[in-house]
Amino acid sequence: MTDKTDRDTLLAHIAGMFSSRSEDIAVEALAHILKAPSPRSALEDALRQGGAEVGSIAAVRTQVTGEGGERPDLVGFDRNGRECVMIEAKFWAGLTENQPNAYLNRLPLRKALLFVAPASRIEPLWDELRRRARVDGQRSASETTEFKSAATGGERRMMLISWPYLLDLLESAADSHSAVEIQQLRGLVNRMDQNEFLPLRLDELSPEFPRRLLGLQGLVRDAVGRAAAAGCADTSNRSVRSWATAYGHYLRVAGKEAWFGIDHELWAQGSYPDTPLWLELAQSEDEEGNLFAKVRGALEPLVQRDPPRCFDGGNALFVPVMLPTGVERDVVLDAVVECFQEIARLIEASA
Repeated sequence: MTDKTDRDTLLAHIAGMFSSRSEDIAVEALAHILKAPSPRSALEDALRQGGAEVGSIAAVRTQVTGEGGERPDLVGFDRNGRECVMIEAKFWAGLTENQPNAYLNRLPLRKALLFVAPASRIEPLWDELRRRARVDGQRSASETTEFKSAATGGERRMMLISWPYLLDLLESAADSHSAVEIQQLRGLVNRMDQNEFLPLRLDELSPEFPRRLLGLQGLVRDAVGRAAAAGCADTSNRSVRSWATAYGHYLRVAGKEAWFGIDHELWAQGSYPDTPLWLELAQSEDEEGNLFAKVRGALEPLVQRDPPRCFDGGNALFVPVMLPTGVERDVVLDAVVECFQEIARLIEASA
């Protein structure tokens, strides 16, 4: 089991060291990106698509306090220095008393208030924003799952967009320099999305959820035993370990040190295959780099598959163990053993 934080972007890594300020860092990063004309133009297009008449955004400033003490994260100004858009960057914090109505009242007519939030929070947050702004039940024909827009009673536009959707829009219009900066912010957004508390659903509080987790732990133990019996894994002098983000078994596959189990971090990523079980092979402290390079070369065909069946983390390889659904437990165990056997064959063939 290895540390996967080295896959963060630099901005995400630095922000993680100041976790209490991560939202502020994301806001400042977005403001910096919007100083460039191309991303700003892409934002203007999105706001016009949502029904606002924003014209050209000439400048963006952070934390501009209004007469009533309201302070949106970002404010965009037109060429005459008038406010034409307010942007509130949300992750998992709740709405304040001023949101959205004090912000809407501050805006000139036909301008836009834009909230940015994680994709998984779009629907509940949009319902709450509409309720507070007293928007009627009619939905806009331009709404999508990740971009919402509604006309409020004061002839201002209220919008909500997901972080991934917004960053995709900005990156599609960005030059190479801005594209790199957007990727840095994307890394921070992904980290914050993965590490924060998600709103609970009623079905997640039922006994099925803990039973599933306990069942997966039993599946790991039995799969390792079955793989050892099949001769494609060696568990001698290797132990089971659990910690906050993982539960699994150390073992050897084709003579190579490995770990197999439930990796909650990889499972939660969203950018990896949907499976809780992973086989991970890392370069040990006493192992020469050229030996691990051989293992990496052996598993390269899996890395190159579409979709990939192995992910190269530099000093570690991560193999998703795909689980068949709707079948008996023995069939699932056989699928895990087949994965072990394939990895062992590839490593042994390269020896």
